[in-house]
Amino acid sequence: MSWTKKLFILVTIVLIIGLVAYYWTVLHEDTVVKKGEVNLSQTHFFENGLIELNGEWEFYWEELLRPEDFEKQNENIDYTLVPGNWSRDFHGNQYEDKGFATYRMVINEIPDEVYFGFKKSNIRNASKVYINGEVVLEDGHVSKSFEDSVPGNNSEIIYFEMDTKTAEIIVHASNHEYIVGGIAKPLLFGLQQKLVSHQQQTIMFEFAMILVVFMVGIFYLILFFTSRYYRMMEPATFVLALSCLCFGAMGSMYSERIITVMFPDLTLNSTFRFGHILNALSVIFALNVVNKINDAFLSNRMKSILSAIFGFFIIFVLTLPLNLYLSSLNFYLLFVVAMFLSIWIKVFLMFFKKPDKGMEQIEHVTLIVAIFAVFLFWFDVMLYSFGIKADMVIAFWCMAIFSLAIASLLIYRYTLYYKKSEELSKELLRTLEVLTEKSNQVRENELAFLQAQIKPHFLFNALNVISSMILHRSDQAYELVLSLSDYLRAKFDFYNKEKWISIRDELGFIYSYLAIEKARFEERIKVDVQLEDDIDFVVPPLLIQPLVENAVRHGVNMKKEGGTVSIRITKLTQGHLIKVSDDGVGMTNEKLRDILDQTFSNEDGIGLQNIQNRMHRLFGKGLQIESSLGEGTTISVIIPDRRIYQNEITHDRR
Repeated sequence: MSWTKKLFILVTIVLIIGLVAYYWTVLHEDTVVKKGEVNLSQTHFFENGLIELNGEWEFYWEELLRPEDFEKQNENIDYTLVPGNWSRDFHGNQYEDKGFATYRMVINEIPDEVYFGFKKSNIRNASKVYINGEVVLEDGHVSKSFEDSVPGNNSEIIYFEMDTKTAEIIVHASNHEYIVGGIAKPLLFGLQQKLVSHQQQTIMFEFAMILVVFMVGIFYLILFFTSRYYRMMEPATFVLALSCLCFGAMGSMYSERIITVMFPDLTLNSTFRFGHILNALSVIFALNVVNKINDAFLSNRMKSILSAIFGFFIIFVLTLPLNLYLSSLNFYLLFVVAMFLSIWIKVFLMFFKKPDKGMEQIEHVTLIVAIFAVFLFWFDVMLYSFGIKADMVIAFWCMAIFSLAIASLLIYRYTLYYKKSEELSKELLRTLEVLTEKSNQVRENELAFLQAQIKPHFLFNALNVISSMILHRSDQAYELVLSLSDYLRAKFDFYNKEKWISIRDELGFIYSYLAIEKARFEERIKVDVQLEDDIDFVVPPLLIQPLVENAVRHGVNMKKEGGTVSIRITKLTQGHLIKVSDDGVGMTNEKLRDILDQTFSNEDGIGLQNIQNRMHRLFGKGLQIESSLGEGTTISVIIPDRRIYQNEITHDRR
C-alpha cells in the first residue's frame, strides 16, 4: 500500500474520531437550568449578555397550565431536558410522540437592564409562550387534538422591557403531526443588543452556506445549457446542478427557516410538504451524481431502484395527509442515512481494493469526501429531526462541502479530459501518418489480399468508438488507440510479407483486433483462448487473424445476443493445429462450397479465399471447415514444423 493511501486512512480515522468527540460534547453539554430554575449570577450571562436556557424544565404532560395555575406550590413535579424531545423525563416516565404539554422555568437575579429579548427557534409543532404572566409569543395554535391543531414552527424573537429581578417562562407546546414533539432547539434569553447580534450571525452563517450551494448549482446549470461540449463531456453536470439547487432550497427550510423571511405567509403545512419533496429530490440527484461520475460505485440498476423508492415517497408527500406521511419520517431518515453510509463504505473500500476503476486517485479521494459529506448531512438532519441534537451546524457545513467537492472533481476531470484529448489527438495523427506511409509502400500482389482485410467501415467504427470514449473513459480510449495503431501497423507492414513471425506476435495482433471489437460490442463478444505456456512456433503473417475476424463478423455478430470466439492451439507430431471456432449463426453446405469456390466473389468469402490460396501455395493443402446452420463454424489450420533461421523471424513491437 502506498504512503498516500496510508496517510488517507490516518486522516479518515482522525476525522471520524474528531466527529465522535464533537457529537459526544454537543450531546452532553453542561446545563444551567436546575430543577426549573437558573440564577444568572452563577452563569456567564454577565460576560456574554446571552444565555441558552438549557437544562431541567418543569414538565406537565397533557396539561396546558396558565400562569395563575402555578400560584399554588406543586409538589408533584416532573422534569425533562430542554432542548430535546419529550419522549422521556428525568424520572423515567415515557410519553407518546404526539400530544401536548406545559414547560416551566424561572430566571433569577436578572441584571438592572431595561431591554431584553427572548428567542424561540424550534418548538414542535405549535407553541405559546408566557413571560411573567403575559403572552409574548404564539406560533400556530396549541391544541389538545389533531382536529383543532394549527401547526406553526418558525424561528421568532420578541423584545420587551423588564423591571423585575425574576422572570417566569411558561411554554405550551402541542404536536399532532411531526415525528416527535418537544423543544428541539435552545430557548435564548439575553440583552436586546446581544440577541440581535447573535441572530444576525446565525442567519449569516446559514445564508452563506446556502449561497455557496446555490452558486455552484447555478454555475453548472448555466454551463449545462450554454456549453454543448461540456454537456457531452461531463454527464454529471446537470444532476449536480439540480442536486445543489435542491440542497440549497431545502437548507432554507431548516433551522432558522430563512425562506419564511422571503415568504412570511408560507404555512408550515406547505413548508413541510415542499421541504420533503426537495428532500427526496436531493437524494435522487445525489445518487445520480455518484452514478454519472462512475457507475462502478453505484450501478444503473441500483440507481433506478433507489430513485423509484424516493419517487414513491414524493407521491406520498403530495397525496397523503400531513400527519400520515410525517409518521414515516423515522424510517425514511434511517434509510437515507444507512444508504449513503453503505455507498460511502463501498467507495472507500474500492479505493484500496480496485486500482483500475478508470479514476485518478485524487478523483476517488474527492468523491469519498463528497459522499461522506452527504452521509454526515443526513445523519445530522436525522439527529435534529429526532430531537436528539439542537442545531444543524454540521449539516450546513456538509451541504457546502458536498457541492464544492463535486464541483472540484468535475473541474479536475475536465482538466484531465483536455490533456488526454491532446495526447489522443497526437497519437491518432501518428497512427494516420503510419497508415499513409505504409499504404504508399503497397506495390505487389499482396496488396489485394491486405486491402480486402481492412474494411473501410471497420476503421470508421473503430474511430467512432474511440471518439465516444475520449470524454468519459479516456484511459480505455487511449488503449484502443494503441490497439488500432498496432492493428494498422501489422496490416501494412509489407516488408515482412515473405517472412514468418512468432505465433505470439500473431496472437498479439489478434488481441489488438479483438480489443477494438469488444469495445464496440461489449458483452456480445466473448473470447476464449487456449494454448500451452511453452507453445512457440512460427506462422505466416496475417494467416490466423482473418479467420478470427471472419468468426466475429459473420459468426457471433450475426446473432442478436452475440457469442463466443474460441482459439485452440495444440501441438502435433510434426506441427501445430490451430482451430478458430464460433457459436454464431453457422452456414449451409451450399454457402460453404460457394465461399471456397475460386470463382465466387462475394465479400463474405474473399478473406477465406485468400487464406485458402495462401495455404495451398505454402503447404499444399487448404483450410478444413466445419459448419452447422444455427450452431457455429470451426476452421482448422495445420502449420507444419519448419526449420527457422534467426533472420527469418521478426517480432512486432507490442
